[in-house]
Amino acid sequence: MMFMSNEENQQKVVVSLEDLLAQADALKKYIDYLQKTYAELQDNIMSIDSSLQALKELQNSQELLMVGDKRGNVIFKVQGIDKAKVLVHLGLEYYAEVDPDFATKVLNDKKTELASVLGNVEKELAKSLEAYKEIADILNQAQQQLQAQQNKGG
Repeated sequence: MMFMSNEENQQKVVVSLEDLLAQADALKKYIDYLQKTYAELQDNIMSIDSSLQALKELQNSQELLMVGDKRGNVIFKVQGIDKAKVLVHLGLEYYAEVDPDFATKVLNDKKTELASVLGNVEKELAKSLEAYKEIADILNQAQQQLQAQQNKGG
């Protein structure tokens, strides 16, 4: 089955419905990947925000609560913390022992970088969703034309 669409310059482009369906399927998988990446980036940024908040609290309290896991199933009361040094994740499996101010700078830089990547993923996701919508519109038009032809044919 072939479907023709008109472009602004009135040039006709012929594309098979099978090709459009394959393109829509590939685009859907790409959109799913982008959405997953977007969610992971947001989660990373939220984790950095939590770490930045913990660094602020470190300077202002004698006792800290340390969460044992992401869901807070167990919480430890921690006292006698050396407030002069913290371990900050540099990437891969590397950590550095630094003062809290430098750790804050490292985390803010990482957050800025992740926010930039998040913005790029968001733009790519918007473009991909628009392309998917255009393909879906073309497929809907083709389906309507087929139904109209079938209704005329009896």
